[in-house]
Amino acid sequence: MAQIINGQIERNEYSSIPYTWIRGGQPNKSICIMLPGLGYTTQRPLFHYATNICVNHNIDILHINYQYSQNEHFKKLSEPEQDQWMYDDVMATAHEVLKEQEYEQSFLLSKSLGTIPMAKEWTDRSLENTVSGIWLTPLLKDNNVYQAILNTELPSLVVIGDKDPHFIDDRVATLKHNQLVSIVVIPNADHSLELKGDITATMDAIKEVTLKIQEFIQR
Repeated sequence: MAQIINGQIERNEYSSIPYTWIRGGQPNKSICIMLPGLGYTTQRPLFHYATNICVNHNIDILHINYQYSQNEHFKKLSEPEQDQWMYDDVMATAHEVLKEQEYEQSFLLSKSLGTIPMAKEWTDRSLENTVSGIWLTPLLKDNNVYQAILNTELPSLVVIGDKDPHFIDDRVATLKHNQLVSIVVIPNADHSLELKGDITATMDAIKEVTLKIQEFIQR
């Protein structure tokens, strides 16, 4: 039976990062670190099902539940400072929680805002044994995110809706040139991968994305 550990990392007086660490009943060799969006938390459907997939495949999970919409100090920072702040929060949490663990491989799964620190990690490689990444609705308007995916040397799954403000047709087409990148475009889906006004189609989209995540993790 899985063990759920909730905690909080105090990086400095302005930065307190809640986390949830889900561990298997027996020691697992892999972990998936999940980075949510600004409003799309790890309690929302895509993270809920991705978490269940990991549990079913004997992969531990670390939800890093930063709450930047409630952090007034964070809001006053410049964009580059915010990007670095998010990365520092993610790394501080991951290193502290996992410091006594010996996972053989790590996966990263991020959505929206979470793709910013994930993109920096793709460059800095602070985490050990990262083998692949899942990018849900990446912020492709951000050059750092776009370049990180474009130049990735790790297998990567990218999922985005064509009604997402960050969907840029030319950039999505260019990403396909990297054979390590698998791209799933959900027609008529917005930044939450929902189809406005169509609940049934939204549920179908969630099912499709969930299956793609499962296929990717099973590789």
